Amino acid sequence: MKIFSFFLTLVIVITFAACSKKASPAKVKSVTYSGDILPLLQAKCSPCHMPSKGGNKANFENYEGAKKYGAELLARVIKAPTDRGFMPKMNPKLSEDEIAVIRKWNEQGLLEK
Repeated sequence: MKIFSFFLTLVIVITFAACSKKASPAKVKSVTYSGDILPLLQAKCSPCHMPSKGGNKANFENYEGAKKYGAELLARVIKAPTDRGFMPKMNPKLSEDEIAVIRKWNEQGLLEK
């Protein structure tokens, strides 16, 4: 009986020790204008916000222009398509994943690279 109690205690201790190890936190990927936002803007906001494509609205073709409108960009893409100021105008709403990228870019401080 003593041997059984010893092994039972040993199994419990090992189980708790194994479960108590904390996983190292995953590295949070930074969202940047050049790596994440520009390709999204080129795909979803062109030609209107791309002067080189003939657009004449707020310029998102360069970092400074996009940074200036970062918060407004997020506010407009989260609107319902029927709301005034919705973007991209006359196009389908961005996916939740695309909106999440823009939100994360704003939350992380509108990083360029």
